[in-house]
Parts: sequence; C-alpha cells; structure tokens
Amino acid sequence: MGLRLSSETAGAPSAPTGPGVRLAPLRLSALPQSLALVLGDIFSALLAYVLTFLLLRFLSRPPLLLESTLIWLVLWLLWRAYQGLYPGYGRSPQTELRLHVVGTVQVAGAQLAASFAINRFVPSVTGVMLEWVLILVLALLVRYGVRALLIRLGQYGRNISVIGAGRTAALNIAHLRANPAYGLNPVVAYDDNPALQGIMVEGVPVAGPIEQALLHPTTEQALISIPGARAETQQRVINSVYAAFPITWVVPDLFGVPNQALQPHNIGSVASLEIKNNLRSVRARAVKRTLDFILSLVGLLLMAPLLLIIAILIRLDSPGPVFYKAPRLGRDLVLFSCYKFRSMYQNAEERLQHLLEADPQLRVEYDTYHKLKDDPRVTRVGGILRKFSLDELPQVFNVLLGDMSLVGPRPYLPREQEKMGTMVHFIAQVRPGMTGYWQVSGRNSSTFGERLVMDRFYITNWTPWLDIVILLQTVRVVLMGKGAY
Repeated sequence: MGLRLSSETAGAPSAPTGPGVRLAPLRLSALPQSLALVLGDIFSALLAYVLTFLLLRFLSRPPLLLESTLIWLVLWLLWRAYQGLYPGYGRSPQTELRLHVVGTVQVAGAQLAASFAINRFVPSVTGVMLEWVLILVLALLVRYGVRALLIRLGQYGRNISVIGAGRTAALNIAHLRANPAYGLNPVVAYDDNPALQGIMVEGVPVAGPIEQALLHPTTEQALISIPGARAETQQRVINSVYAAFPITWVVPDLFGVPNQALQPHNIGSVASLEIKNNLRSVRARAVKRTLDFILSLVGLLLMAPLLLIIAILIRLDSPGPVFYKAPRLGRDLVLFSCYKFRSMYQNAEERLQHLLEADPQLRVEYDTYHKLKDDPRVTRVGGILRKFSLDELPQVFNVLLGDMSLVGPRPYLPREQEKMGTMVHFIAQVRPGMTGYWQVSGRNSSTFGERLVMDRFYITNWTPWLDIVILLQTVRVVLMGKGAY
C-alpha cells in the first residue's frame, strides 16, 4: 500500500525475543463486560433502596414506592449508557468520576422535579435525596470493585493494535499496561522501521510493517502513535488505518499541552482544538478554595482525637516540640510556615550537613531525591508517622489559613528554588498541596526532576474532578504505606 515511515528509535527497546507473535489472551467481548457493570449498578441501586427503607422506618418516615424507584433506576441506567459508561473504555479517572457524579445528580434532580410536579410518586423527599446520595457512593465503589474483579480475571478491556513502535508508542503502551482500568490493552505493534520489527516494546511484540496491520487487522481498535512523522505521512497513515479498523485513536504532536483540557471543534472542514486554561477561571478557583475549606474543616474535626494521640506519643518518644514549622515556597513564591508533626530529633539540619559531608553516597542520594531512605535523624515514632504520612496532618491548618491546598504541587523548600529552574514561576501559580499527583504517582521513589514534571501535569490539567480523584487515590496509597519514608 506504499505506507513507509521512519519511526523514532532512540529510547525504544532493542532486545529481540525471537520470531513469532504471541496470541493475545481471549477476553470477554464488550457486551458481557458492560452487562457485569450494569448488574453492579442495579445491585448498588437496590442496596441503596433497602438501606433507605430501613433508615426511613427508623426515622418513622413514609417509605419510598418500589415502583417509582424501579422506573428511575431504568432511566438512570439508560442515561449512563448514553454517557458511555458501559463499558467505559478509554475514560480517565477524573472524566469517569465527573460523568458518574453529574449524571447521577441530573437523574436525581429530574426525579425531584417530577415529584413536585406530579405530587404523588414520592411520599418522602428526604427519602429520595437519601437514596440518591447512597447510590452516588455505592455505585462508584461497586463499579470499581466489579472492574477490578474483571481485570484480575483478565476479562476487562478491548485489545488494540499500536501503529508505531518508537518512544511515544512505548510511553503509551507502558501507561496502558500499568493502568488496566483504562480498558485499552495493547497486544501488538507495527512499524516500518526494520530495526524495530521482531522486538518487544514494553512487553508488546512488533509484528511487522504497518501494511501488515492494514491487510490483516487483528483487533477492533488501532492507536496511531507516530507524532514525529510529517503531516502528509500522518494524513496518509491515519486515512489508511481509519479505513481498516472500526475504531481509530491518534496521538497528536502536542506534548506539554494540557491534554485534559482539550475539546474538539471544527471550522468548516478544518479540525481545531480548544485548550481551556482552568487556572484563569475564577469559578474553578472558587470551587477549589471552597472544597479546600469545607473538607479540611470537616477533616480537622474528625481527626482531632488522632492528632491528640500522635502529639502525646511524640512527647513521650523524644525531647522537643510536638510541631515543626518549616519555611516553604507558597503561591507567587511567598514564603509561609508549613506545619508538621516533628518526626526528627532536634538539630536535624546540622546533623544532615555532617552526614552528607561524611558520606558521599548519602550526598548523591540526597541530591537525587532530596530525601534519605534510611535517615538516622528520624525518631522511632517519626518513622511510623512518615511511613503513613501522618506527620503531614497538621498541614490541614495551612489549608484553613489559605497557605496551602488539599491537592496541589509539592511544597518546595526555599533552597530548592534554584534547582527548579524555569519551572519555579509556573509551579508558583497555585498553592502547594497536602497531597498531589506526585504523591499518588511516585511519592519518594521519584526523582526531583520527575516530581517537577508531575507538578506541571497537575497544573496544566487542573480540574476539581482531578482533585477528587487524587484525594481518593491518596487514601489508598497512604494506607499501603507505598513509597514513603
């Protein structure tokens, strides 16, 4: 078919694995996967109805009508199907959460509006609101559970072919394989570069040239990942792949552009992309600050007994104050005092300098990660606090004061400003966070440069939904004690 292109080779794996292509594991089709998720939603809704029924009886309120609940349950399922949540392949966590919350609230609002208009289907408005709040929470948890079970059984997702096998393709394949909940499973790659044919790219075999994929497509979907190719080559490949595969995704040459804020448009026959700058949105900033204040205030009230216990343990373990104040770079590079539980012995900075001067290997480790894995300055209680990030709980006061946000970039030290380079003013656009994309993605196992990249990704793709996803993921990461020291 005359399709020839030179793919990126730098950084691509080069170890051959022998001839032949491994067959992709057999998976359920999209229909049974969707049915499993639908059944999970039905179970969630019925469980919410039962719990609501019991709570209303306890409160001596009239129960909800089962017929009305079933009618609105069907409408809710149909709306979720329209949103593409069955099976929901290719949805980012924040997009899936937004669709779930917004769609559920819309159906709940429609039921309340219809109830007030007809005034005979709902004996208890409180019951309706309680039921939908339970559905909002239960359906999300059950959906995650059902999908996790399907993933564990190797029965979730759609097999895809990757067109291109260079650096960009390797990044995409690695991300999709590390995040099976995305639902796109790379099983084979194609590239016209002979040096790449027959090797494995992130565990995926490169079967042959692109023409082979067009003549004998083995999957329903193709992912074109050749952003470095010329425009005319891109056009030719895209049109050919589009004709051979039912579903085609294209990775554009837009690295460093806010990818969560892209919205497609067309001007006549010309495609265009809208890039929303949420940092300039007054509404988004107001929503973020409101969430910060409300959630941190509620969290402080709930954590009060735990904070008291930790304070007592610190005083019993070693001499010194309970809290530790450290200067950090805030929004617009304004210094503020970041509160933490003391996890080190007194005179920790002096000890650090002596340690680094005496041990060159520790100096290299600290320069790379800005932390020490086996830090002799840390107390016994401090080691436990750091493992589960409990030493950072007092930062909730910084959030209430407006110095920090619940989610944001890492709070950097003043002495790190020079090492941040040109990124410093970009990161200083927003308040630092108690947690962030850096914590749920790499925590202390990531290098200083990698944390900067993660912070840039968060800022350029900042939405309230991303904040909520990061908060949920932080709970999981902290409970596992993953990557912390």
